[in-house]
Formats: sequence, structure tokens, C-alpha cells
Amino acid sequence: MAPGRINLSVAEARELAESALRGVGFDDGEARIIADHVVDAALCGYEYSGLAKILNILESEHFKLPRRPIKVLRETDVSVAFDGGNNVGMLSLFYASEATIKKAAAHGIALVSVTDAWMSGRSAYYVEMIANAGLVAIHTAASSRLVAPLGGVRRCSARIQ
Repeated sequence: MAPGRINLSVAEARELAESALRGVGFDDGEARIIADHVVDAALCGYEYSGLAKILNILESEHFKLPRRPIKVLRETDVSVAFDGGNNVGMLSLFYASEATIKKAAAHGIALVSVTDAWMSGRSAYYVEMIANAGLVAIHTAASSRLVAPLGGVRRCSARIQ
């Protein structure tokens, strides 16, 4: 074991995560969903998306703003658009993935979107949820303008004077 590292069992990591999340205001179900996500990320080798991600949640400016219940904005038999209610994406996208599974299982296809959510964690987690239900998934994500597009770090046109 590397100096300064702590090894936890999966059960210990999950309990620590759930306890910390409950301590900052998440209910039992929300804490379980987020804890499952970060523990899974750590088990997949993504340490930065593991238990340490809980600290990122707490440090986020979004966390300081009020949360609202996740609600449906529009829905058809094969689609649903959710307002994530300023909830951490690990919650919003979990519920969106459940809706995707339900609609795709019933109708053969589904298109689900989420807005007003932040920090969704490891994107493959949601694709794996859907794949484990025997379905095929395509997941896309958007971010703020803090991320430069491909080629965006160099000037693409002449300087106008």
C-alpha cells in the first residue's frame, strides 16, 4: 500500500460515502444512488471519480443553490425531457437512465434528455445500466464553455484589425 493511502472494502466505502452524503442533506435513496456511482467509478479505476468526487460535489457552486424535484418537461411514448432541478447529475441521469430502460423496453427505442443538472460522474455508468437491461445506448453530454472545442486553442482565422 502506498504511503498515505487508505484501503476500504466495497461495503466500507459505500457506507462512508452514504454517511457523508446524508450528512450534507441528501436523503437515504439519493445518498445510495450517488454512493453506488462513486464506488463503481473507483472500482473501474477512476479514482478521481471515486469517493473524492463527493468533495467536488460539496465544493460546486451548484451545490450551494437550492435543489428542486426532478420533473418531466415533455413526454411521449418513446421520449421524455427532464428538468434536473439543479440536482447533481449522478441523481438526474440515474433517473433518466431508468426512464430510458422503461421506454425502450416497451417501445424498442427511447430518447431521453436532462437539463439543469451538473457533475454527472462517469458517463459509462449510465450506458452500462441500459446495456445490463439488454438494450443498446448512445450517451452524449454537453458542458459549459469552459471546455475548448477541438482546435479551439489556436486561432483558426486571420486577425481582423
